[in-house]
Amino acid sequence: MLRSTPFDLHAQLYSPWWRIVAGVLVAVSRASLPVLLVLGMLVGQPISLFVWLRILGSFAVLPALAAALIARGLRARVEVRGAELCAHRGDLTIEVPCAAIERVVPWELPLPGPGFSLRLRSGRRLRYGVQATDPAWILSALVEIGGVEAARSALCHPIVGYAHQRSLVGWRWYHFLVKFVLFALMPTGVWFNAHQHIAYGGLLGQYYLEGLVPYLRTFGISWSLTTIYLVLYASTLRAVAEGVTLLAAFVAPARAPRTRYWVEVACGVIYYGSVPVIMLVPFLL
Repeated sequence: MLRSTPFDLHAQLYSPWWRIVAGVLVAVSRASLPVLLVLGMLVGQPISLFVWLRILGSFAVLPALAAALIARGLRARVEVRGAELCAHRGDLTIEVPCAAIERVVPWELPLPGPGFSLRLRSGRRLRYGVQATDPAWILSALVEIGGVEAARSALCHPIVGYAHQRSLVGWRWYHFLVKFVLFALMPTGVWFNAHQHIAYGGLLGQYYLEGLVPYLRTFGISWSLTTIYLVLYASTLRAVAEGVTLLAAFVAPARAPRTRYWVEVACGVIYYGSVPVIMLVPFLL
């Protein structure tokens, strides 16, 4: 069941080549975070902030930025007008009669995101695939306005259902600010206090010996490193969570919404509950 709120039908039009390029960039960016967490745990010595920033920039930030720029450049306005599916992207305009659409084929691998391709009654496959955060909106428009019955079966595809449920989560920038930057203050405070006592004999030891700027610099580095580790840890939990919800979409589509809800709850409980435990373990050994 789709939301009743208005939705602007925007999507990306990917040619096969651009879809491969963007898909690889997205896959590298997302997969690198859990891999880097494992590698960081296996390294026998602390990794400096500069090294972390360089590694994350190379394997996570730059590929994600490149994929986002490609998506922005390929952004299109998609609408169903009467008996035609129309897509406008810069100087490119595609108009496909709804009666000419024989099959709507959802992408089995949702990279660079969930989407679908169109097969025409002429036997040809439309060159451009349509990718959207929630393809269900476009497919619903094809069914309700264009009368494309092939889109109705695509709406029942597990990948489409998975994408729709994921789009309902509704994360905003301030959620990430609280989850990572502000929440990082708690473990940072504990570790920073321990470091100051060990290295300088007290919480304000470095301040008295070296001054305010070095003291704040040390705190800032500790805070930044903690935030990075929280991002890596949360990305690993998210990878597991998305795997579970995707599996549920294939195995038990009717229970996918409830599975998504409980997986999101479990992610929050594990993340916010386990970080204090992980933080205290070194002090208990």
